[in-house]
Amino acid sequence: MTNLPAQAGGVFYGGGSGATAYAHPGGLVVAGRDNYQDPAFEQVSAGGGSVLIYLDALIDNDYGRYHDMLINASACGPATSRWPGNYQANEWGFLNDFRVGSVLQSKFRCVLEAMVAENPHMAGFFADDLGSRSWYPGVNWSTFPDRAAYRAGAIALTQTLRSVADAHGLVVLVNGTWSANDGGGYPDAAQSGNALADGGFVEHHDGQIGYFGPYGCSSQWAAQSPITRGRAINFAVTNTSAGRTEYVNSGCYAYVNQQSDYSGVAPWGSFHPTGLPSRVAS
Repeated sequence: MTNLPAQAGGVFYGGGSGATAYAHPGGLVVAGRDNYQDPAFEQVSAGGGSVLIYLDALIDNDYGRYHDMLINASACGPATSRWPGNYQANEWGFLNDFRVGSVLQSKFRCVLEAMVAENPHMAGFFADDLGSRSWYPGVNWSTFPDRAAYRAGAIALTQTLRSVADAHGLVVLVNGTWSANDGGGYPDAAQSGNALADGGFVEHHDGQIGYFGPYGCSSQWAAQSPITRGRAINFAVTNTSAGRTEYVNSGCYAYVNQQSDYSGVAPWGSFHPTGLPSRVAS
């Protein structure tokens, strides 16, 4: 793995238009809930780039094939339940019951394997909202009664992601915080980063490099990944060009881009090979 210097990545939730600009070794794009089989993403893979496919297991928004499979009754199992207390996480849905031993946990591997089987051009998973604590506006973390169960459930989800990714030579990126002593990292809660994830996603935190620099540079990221072997592929998107520059210059992020929405973005520079997978290996 060669994760530095930083280069451009892009998030394409609104379609694949423009994604082919990342069809180079080292290019990285994130496909959304329903556009992951756009021919543009297949071209990225064929060109040596890496396509990650979005999945949010934490809220009960069933839009998109794999979310429908996970949340509703499907070949993977019965319908899932909401977290006790019926917490509306945000405008998109309620908090799923993802506690250890839940129906969702029992279905998760089946859904991930379906993603792999149906998308040979994918290089990994983009696990949205998956962190050791909640930042949902509808969940008051200071009074939330099940913080230990939330953390344990998030760890179990990343363990399953890691297991499936390892079986197929893929990577895992998490968009959720694993911050020392605030939800906690894994396995060491006093250290930032999740050793099971190949990297984290930092979303529109311009001007906060004083915190997110050390956070991204934590040696705990990817420490248990046989794919990246401790060389994290942290990804930051910013609102401003100044924010993009500070994350590039931090030396803690493999991918950075200025992207205020997720309809796609052009790369800002050339690409260099990283050693990341470009498709399912097995």
